[in-house]
Amino acid sequence: MSGLRSVQVVNVNDNHNYVLEDNTLQRILLREDVKDLPLVVVSVAGAYRGGKSFLLSYFLRYLNSPTEKRNENGDWLGNETDPLIGFSWKGGSERHTTGILMYPEPFITTTAAGEKVAVLLMDTQGTFDSSSTVRDCSIIFALSTLISSVQIYNLKENLQEDDLQYLQLFTEYGKLLKNEDGSKAFQMLMFLIRDWPYYYEHAFGAKGGEELLKKRLEITDKMPKELCDLREHIRSCFDKVSCFLMPHPGFKVSNPSYNGNFSELSTEFRNALKELVPSIFAPENLNIKKINGVKVTCADMYTYFQTYMTAFNSDSMITPSSIFENTKRAALMAAIREATSKYTKIMDAACNTDTPSMPGEGVRVTHNQALAKAIEAFNKKGKMGSQKEIGAYLTQLKRDLEDQLPRYGLMNDGKYRKLAFEAKEVFDNTVKAVHGENLFCLHPNDVEPLFNEAVLAAATYFDSKRQKIPNVIDEEKIKFIQYLGKELKCLQALNLQNNRHVITELKMNFSSFMEGLVNKEPPLDDNEYEAKYQESYRKAIETFDQRRNRPTEFPEDVFKLSLMQHMAAQFINLQAINRSKNRKQFMMALSFYTNHMSLFWDPDTCCLHPNDLANEHKLALEQALKLFHPELPDEMEREILKQFIKSKYDDLRELNDAANETAIATAVNVYVEKMEKATEFKGWWIPTLGIPYLVNLANRSSYHEEAKEAALLNFYSNRRDRMNSAPDKYYNELIKEINYARMKY
Repeated sequence: MSGLRSVQVVNVNDNHNYVLEDNTLQRILLREDVKDLPLVVVSVAGAYRGGKSFLLSYFLRYLNSPTEKRNENGDWLGNETDPLIGFSWKGGSERHTTGILMYPEPFITTTAAGEKVAVLLMDTQGTFDSSSTVRDCSIIFALSTLISSVQIYNLKENLQEDDLQYLQLFTEYGKLLKNEDGSKAFQMLMFLIRDWPYYYEHAFGAKGGEELLKKRLEITDKMPKELCDLREHIRSCFDKVSCFLMPHPGFKVSNPSYNGNFSELSTEFRNALKELVPSIFAPENLNIKKINGVKVTCADMYTYFQTYMTAFNSDSMITPSSIFENTKRAALMAAIREATSKYTKIMDAACNTDTPSMPGEGVRVTHNQALAKAIEAFNKKGKMGSQKEIGAYLTQLKRDLEDQLPRYGLMNDGKYRKLAFEAKEVFDNTVKAVHGENLFCLHPNDVEPLFNEAVLAAATYFDSKRQKIPNVIDEEKIKFIQYLGKELKCLQALNLQNNRHVITELKMNFSSFMEGLVNKEPPLDDNEYEAKYQESYRKAIETFDQRRNRPTEFPEDVFKLSLMQHMAAQFINLQAINRSKNRKQFMMALSFYTNHMSLFWDPDTCCLHPNDLANEHKLALEQALKLFHPELPDEMEREILKQFIKSKYDDLRELNDAANETAIATAVNVYVEKMEKATEFKGWWIPTLGIPYLVNLANRSSYHEEAKEAALLNFYSNRRDRMNSAPDKYYNELIKEINYARMKY
């Protein structure tokens, strides 16, 4: 047998107020395996020191026993020497139980009709002790009767008129509660007469009890009207009224050392237990708790407990009408709870952190479906009250559930943002898989196909982690793909810069090698110089192809063509200089220009205002031409020097253009990220939900200015530290791109 003990669910404090042990009650009634099951509540109430807890502990023995032992022989009683545990009890003259206790483990069993139910046992504080007021006794008995489906009225030795009078409150309540299906207010009332001394008049057990009950509830002609009404109302309020006569358990039980083992119980008491307990707990005898003709679940009972406790702790008197009003309120609250639970279950299943995100409009669609199911559950649930009262609760339910939509929308939006971040990583990784740790460098016509591959990979990943809602367009996915669209321009700008960087590097390496040959002593003859050129040309083309991340199918390549034309032109001019007597002076001037521009600017790490580059070029060109003092003045060689310098300048200018374009793309990304972060959940209308999140939309202007400032700072961080106030086409282009991006916000 389980070693669990009964637990307090209602306490009485020194001020005679009743305290609901809410956490304890939740653990009993709101367990996942029982909360939606119909409930059988067996409660024992009556005067103190009447053996209520003692009896309930024997009920536990029956419920804890294997089904095959629940037979006529009473095998469920177990070993004769087993101590009696479960509900705390002890002998003596002072009260032992206070408030209301429950056994903490609901018993899940099945009725004769095959319906799964939860059985609860409830013990109550004894009435009419020296510490309890009349109000205390009324409240305990009222709670016990209202909550139970089987109310065992535990009486000592006889059923007397004042015992019946104690039920008058509930008979009046029963008259107010007129159920539409004709069912009665309560299910079962059992008068359990303990220590029945008149066995010679009526035998122990149910048969003798029925005989006694018939006498006590009999209506005679000479009986006062109020007593006649009381008897009629008792019968009319309970589906079943019974009586059971229990013998005395034997005087050994009064010994303080008695531990409850049934070996010391009288034979008559043991036989009575064998009859009594199955008459309550056998599958065919289980009485499900009903209110207004509707079965009450464990979760419903939690709501009834809360409502009754609030009412009974008020200063007002307990009256039939107040009980009725509170029962009506509790029934409506139970309907609200079940409807809300239905809504929450559907929405949590669709939107909780473990489920994929869905289109924003899908949250609204799911909400509407869940709301419809909640309203259906509310309408099906048994309720009490006028149509106006029920309508008011239904209106409030709809309002409360509508208020839940933004919360689920935010949960879903958070998951969408996480998914978008992950899908963007898939995009980035698809691109990186092509170039690895090398520069991103492709044939210009190959950039867009790679971009499309990356978009497809990101979209496929996005779809794999996204719930599909029938007939709902995924607006967020469309926005995400549009967001990726800006990456094409960034990739194209980066590819342009890197292609220019590669050919500039190869041009410089080629020129450096071929220029170095001009300085050789003695000078190379034409054949030797051309052979070196052919070798250097071939290596440059091979290196260019290797620097590309992917082979291309496109035969025309502007960058390769530019490299080839540059090398051919350089060869012709250098070959002429190689033959000249002025070749040393020529190479000195050319080297000066190259070194000056290298010291002034590193194109790998920054970009320049176009005017800054032009000004430095002009200065270096003038100095280089001054250094060129040929032994034999030759204007043609001076022109060749100018052409060489112009070629180098053109390469640097192309590289600077590409670096500026990349700086623009990076700065625009900074602006977009700042704006998205600033406007996240701050007032932007989510059209798929139709919910305006609270924000001062006037702040959009300040958000724009802050994001613009961050973008400009980023742009200038990629510029060499020179502030040129002259018109700047790249600055103008950046402002244009920022203003275009602003329209999305």
